Amino acid sequence: MCQYEVIHFQCGHAGRRLIKHCHFARNDPNHQCFGAWSVKREWVSANQVCQSCGQQQAVIRRAQQQGQMRV
Repeated sequence: MCQYEVIHFQCGHAGRRLIKHCHFARNDPNHQCFGAWSVKREWVSANQVCQSCGQQQAVIRRAQQQGQMRV
């Protein structure tokens, strides 16, 4: 079982990050794990949004800045 940590972001989304590969994934050349995975720890990131929400906010900010420059 590979072990992950789950991160709960301010935007309401959750992401997971690999902590440790299981025995099978360590020995596989592509680190593929076909078994179950377990959550070792969870934490809340109160000041961060997930990567996709951050990209959306950046696109909106750029569009707003370009709109202000054209006026």
